[in-house]
Amino acid sequence: MKKNFPSRVSFLIVIAALFLSACGAVQTPAAPDKVTVQLSWFHGVEYAGFYTAVEKGYYADENIEVTLTAGGPEINPLDEVQNGNAQFGIGQGDSLITARANGQNFVAVAAIFKNNPLAITSLKEDNIQKPEDLLGKTVGAYSLDLSSYSDLLFLAFMSRTGLEKDEMEYALIEDFNGANEIKAGRMDAMSGMFATDQQVMTKNAGDEINLMYYKDYGVEVYINTIFVTEEFKQNNPDLIARFIRATFKGYQYALENPEEVASFALKYDSALDLAYQQDVMKAQIPFIDTGSAPIGSMDENVWQSTQDILLEFGLLSEPVDLSTVYTNEFIP
Repeated sequence: MKKNFPSRVSFLIVIAALFLSACGAVQTPAAPDKVTVQLSWFHGVEYAGFYTAVEKGYYADENIEVTLTAGGPEINPLDEVQNGNAQFGIGQGDSLITARANGQNFVAVAAIFKNNPLAITSLKEDNIQKPEDLLGKTVGAYSLDLSSYSDLLFLAFMSRTGLEKDEMEYALIEDFNGANEIKAGRMDAMSGMFATDQQVMTKNAGDEINLMYYKDYGVEVYINTIFVTEEFKQNNPDLIARFIRATFKGYQYALENPEEVASFALKYDSALDLAYQQDVMKAQIPFIDTGSAPIGSMDENVWQSTQDILLEFGLLSEPVDLSTVYTNEFIP
């Protein structure tokens, strides 16, 4: 017995060391996945879900470290994602379709606004409530001949309501603050305005407005999808699922606590006005959560409507397979 005792002790020591080593390996946290999100515009509560997921630790819970990069008129999120500066981007659905037609394989994995928030804005006192009320009026546009890409949805609105281009006059929108252009007498209505902040700006100026939503006339498009490259989607499905889960947990919290989360935006741009951000956050709630489907999810009919518009106005020569352009597989 004494002869075997040292070897038995050694054996037990080795087993104990292996056990402690294994325990140590389990307890050592994996390094977080680092991702960059290229926003489509400057910082603001449109991106409240991302800010909230950072502030409330939802990304940290999913072991993700997120950098949010502001956009602007000189930045194309598709380019930033394509060249690897960002893994996730925010972009319009129509841009993803045309990119796919041009051989760029981007995939939308969620949509922030489920409903199109773009509308034609007019002062309530002018009583422009339906499409035919625009006849003979001057409409603000992004280009006088409606050739700008930003005028596309207004052209689609006319096509679906029977309006003819020559039945109205056009003026170039230069001041996007509220209804200033209308009050100055330069136009009777402004096309392609975001109903979210436009409502707030006009209210703050003491004006009452009418809004004709493009979506109510069959002009559907996802204004701000979250997208990745096809290659990134194939190689990182678990990371995408964790990122989307955390992001829309953030948006759900934002929907329920709009005033609190508006303050998060100021951490990314201290020049933002808190009261204005709070009001815009409240105004965009019905566009994020329609009550008809999970937030973030996308509808095939909207994608088809978008493609139909692109085909109608010659921005696509032939249809693309829409099942390659978007997926709901990552929506919680």
